[in-house]
Amino acid sequence: MEFSVVITTYNRPDYLELSLKSVLEQQVQPKEIIIVDDNSSKSYASVLSKFDDIRIRYIKQPLSGGANVARNRGIHESNGDVIAFLDDDDIWLPEYLAHHREKYLSGAEAVVSGFKHLGNESKVKVNKDSKITKSSLVRGNHYCGMSGFSAKRELLLEMPFDEALNNGQDWDMYVRLYERNTSFVNINIPIFLYRFQNEDGIGAKVRKMKPSDIEKRLGSAKKHKDFLGDYWFKKRICEQVLFSLKHKNSKVAWIKKAIEIAGYRATLMFFLSGVKRKLSTRLETF
Repeated sequence: MEFSVVITTYNRPDYLELSLKSVLEQQVQPKEIIIVDDNSSKSYASVLSKFDDIRIRYIKQPLSGGANVARNRGIHESNGDVIAFLDDDDIWLPEYLAHHREKYLSGAEAVVSGFKHLGNESKVKVNKDSKITKSSLVRGNHYCGMSGFSAKRELLLEMPFDEALNNGQDWDMYVRLYERNTSFVNINIPIFLYRFQNEDGIGAKVRKMKPSDIEKRLGSAKKHKDFLGDYWFKKRICEQVLFSLKHKNSKVAWIKKAIEIAGYRATLMFFLSGVKRKLSTRLETF
């Protein structure tokens, strides 16, 4: 069994150097490493010149189509049995591919894994599930992003990433794999480092949005409305509309938007849940 690694990147050559180095330091080495540049304006020449390895292929997209377009390009360019994805700003720990390999040898078709926050490694995110469950998925992506995901290439050729989605691409993929009855396994230990709150990350972009622009971020929830059911659908919609509310301007307008789309009950429950979390955190400090 051989791994193809697909690293997607956009205007972050400095981050790519670190992520690529982490792949080359794996205990289990991949067959190939495919870097798909989503038409960056920054040059990657100086970074790529530091790596003299014939397994590395750099592909620059002719047009910027987004992360899912880049990932699908990587799938078609690869020829390993399993494709492991890595975002350019995250880092794998040396044992990452070894743990994934163990799961595939035991019959897995797709795998996700836990992580630590890069720069704050004491903060760990691990789902205790041994396999992906609906009870976790209806609550959102409680597993990991793309840097913790791998799947058999033949499976990804059958069901590629949804290029129409603006966000929630990882969760969408996980739901589709679950509904397909795939042998979808979770490694419930932290084996990669996730870079939280980039200046050009999702959180920063959402804070600058206007309430009228939020519809484009609701595509994955609407796509899987039947899977979620009414309660979890409205809850997910509300969470996406009110995400990072304290950092947004026009807070009242955002709350009105949540009520308009998700209803009064879901909006009220959002704030009650926030209060409960704060109280729980305070009690834990005593």
